[in-house]
Amino acid sequence: MFSKLFEILPDAEDLLNLEPEELAGPLLVSLKGSKQIDLEDEITHRSIESEIKNGVNRNNPNLNYPYKSHEDVLFALMEAWQCLLSEGFVAQRPANLRSTIGMSQNTLYFVTRRGQKIEKLEDYEAYRKADLLRKHQLHPIIADKVWRIFAQGSYRPAVLEAFIQVEVAVREAGGYTKDNYGRVLMETAFNVNDGKLTDEHLHESEKLGMRNLFAGAISLYKNPSSHREVEFAPEEAAEIIIIASHLLQIVDSCAEGTSNPPN
Repeated sequence: MFSKLFEILPDAEDLLNLEPEELAGPLLVSLKGSKQIDLEDEITHRSIESEIKNGVNRNNPNLNYPYKSHEDVLFALMEAWQCLLSEGFVAQRPANLRSTIGMSQNTLYFVTRRGQKIEKLEDYEAYRKADLLRKHQLHPIIADKVWRIFAQGSYRPAVLEAFIQVEVAVREAGGYTKDNYGRVLMETAFNVNDGKLTDEHLHESEKLGMRNLFAGAISLYKNPSSHREVEFAPEEAAEIIIIASHLLQIVDSCAEGTSNPPN
């Protein structure tokens, strides 16, 4: 394990500067394909020292893991290991397999099918970015039509598609034609006096706020992406798409005639 890990992170300081979620990637790549992981044999002082000695003598002469750093490195690796466990990249091996008869009585682990899909650091980073947008927490329309685009790293198209779906939902819920679109559609559908999706149970200021929320979101997020290249960081795109998901929940509530939008 440490052989591959030290190739990726030849300096202890670089390893220790990583957050557990960041270090989990190099650790997983180092464990790639492992069917049997014994933590009490692998993440130890002895295994670090052995690989440092072999690495320096073999093909990594610039390896910089001073003895005083070993304990901190082990703690950091165990933190990263917990991240891999919680995300389902590694799991405990079934007990009493024929292949483990007579072997160590320590708890053994293996790299799961999900973990095996991570073959290089880029794969792990792609997973982390996709995980910014939890599919099961999204409105079904966003989960179906937007999540995959986002997971592929196409952030502008994902944001644009999310707000196209908001526009479509408002148009269909209000019974408007395709000639009605964009900010004008939102202001019409949520018009304080006679909007087809306006909730009459809301106070006047809340009705105005709802109209402005939809009109502003379409103007700010859909229109620019429709007309020019707009760059979104993964975190920003995820946050914006979550806004679209919430707007769709509100449209559902308005269409069903509920008294209040979801919290």
